[in-house]
Amino acid sequence: MPYYLEDGQKTLGPFSVEDLVARPEFSMTSLIFPVGAEDGNAWKPASEYADVAATAQAPKNSDAPITLTLPPRKSRPAEPIAPPPAPAPAETPVVEPEPLRPLSLPQDHLILIVDDDETVRSLVEMILKSEGYRVATATDGRAAAASLATLSPSLIVTDLMMPGVGGYEFLRSLQDGHSNKIPIIVLTASELDKSTVALIRQEANVLEFMSKPLKVTRFTTLVNKTLGTVR
Repeated sequence: MPYYLEDGQKTLGPFSVEDLVARPEFSMTSLIFPVGAEDGNAWKPASEYADVAATAQAPKNSDAPITLTLPPRKSRPAEPIAPPPAPAPAETPVVEPEPLRPLSLPQDHLILIVDDDETVRSLVEMILKSEGYRVATATDGRAAAASLATLSPSLIVTDLMMPGVGGYEFLRSLQDGHSNKIPIIVLTASELDKSTVALIRQEANVLEFMSKPLKVTRFTTLVNKTLGTVR
């Protein structure tokens, strides 16, 4: 069955399953749509279609021979006369390595999405849920700030240009109290000048700017790395 492929900016295809998994834009989290499907909700991650998952995970055969080149064998040198033993060095203090950051599961984390555009909000929600995260949404900065009274999100994904209380005002409101420790990813469809970007980056919890349309693989990689999650 052929599929269309969403690369974050446009729809590509249709492709056969073999051509689809060979595309450089393809990954198991890529959103694909089967040709002939009438339901708009059929856009799903590739991992949810059995024929695509089986083809992508099939081993690739190679008939090319493997050649190993060994270095030339050297003759063994004569045994040197052993020097007198050196004095024992002073003991070096043992430095304990820093403990590794423990990995967590996506379902351990709640992510708050703030965007007045229902299409973008629904797309980001679908992407995060397909990764296994719990999700809450708000349509502007005022609604998002109110939700923080009862929610403790691990991450906030917010638009900048929104009616009412916009993204920048919302960012400023987070700098008081416990909310100033919540990492933030900023989404924007606007071209921002360097001074505006520098001003927003001064907020310590702003991790990254990402432009719309969203590049799904880059977005999910950043979220998983930020939260230290493993699926």
